[in-house]
Amino acid sequence: MGKKILLVDDSHTFLMYAGLLLKRLGFAVIPAEDGVELLALLKLRKPDLVMVDVEMPVMDGLKVLKYIKEDKEISHIPVVIVTSDSNSTTIEKCNRLGCSGYLLKPIKIDRLHEVLQHSFFSHRGACRKCLRAPYREKVTVTYGGSPHETFAETLSEGGIYVRDAKPPKVDEKVEVSLPLTGGSPVSLKGSVIYRKEKYGDFSSIPAGMAIAFTGVGEDITARLKAHIENMLAGDLLAEQSETIIKC
Repeated sequence: MGKKILLVDDSHTFLMYAGLLLKRLGFAVIPAEDGVELLALLKLRKPDLVMVDVEMPVMDGLKVLKYIKEDKEISHIPVVIVTSDSNSTTIEKCNRLGCSGYLLKPIKIDRLHEVLQHSFFSHRGACRKCLRAPYREKVTVTYGGSPHETFAETLSEGGIYVRDAKPPKVDEKVEVSLPLTGGSPVSLKGSVIYRKEKYGDFSSIPAGMAIAFTGVGEDITARLKAHIENMLAGDLLAEQSETIIKC
């Protein structure tokens, strides 16, 4: 089960679009429309993170942030401020009150990923640098001199996870050919950094291997990033006629 995010905004449109995007990023979303509803849900639903707008009726985001950080029972919960207010005074005040991130509307997908990774994992020194998306496409992985057609599970700018009942050993050099939007399929060199055999454990991860790409040029990296962002939010962005979540 993904980490739970309590998403608070008085805009129904923002709750819908941002909530759906967060779900696609692998998080469970608890929506709330104002600070009072947020406070009622905090101890009941026990979220792992709170994302709250600054300008809300009844109880604004700054008051919510102050309340959370002064309550010892819930002060450990990271709070990300979401607002269209880029005033440095507001940003400094939020930082002094202990927010873990500050997102400006319109929200850029890569910035959202960066802030969430920092909020959840920076204390472990294990932030995921690259945006990752589900990728259920057929790909060709060549190793041991032979091509193997299989289905992928996830894709990022830095690598891919593909299904394979008998994956090669870790550090094996491979080549992956995969389809991307906006052009012909691309071939990427890489190496196996993780493998899971069919009966290796009882996790939900299918048998296969994680491959880290190596020597990827800037043009292909840009295509990978654009493809991943399109998979995660292409339909949402098209509905808004924007390239960012803006509500």
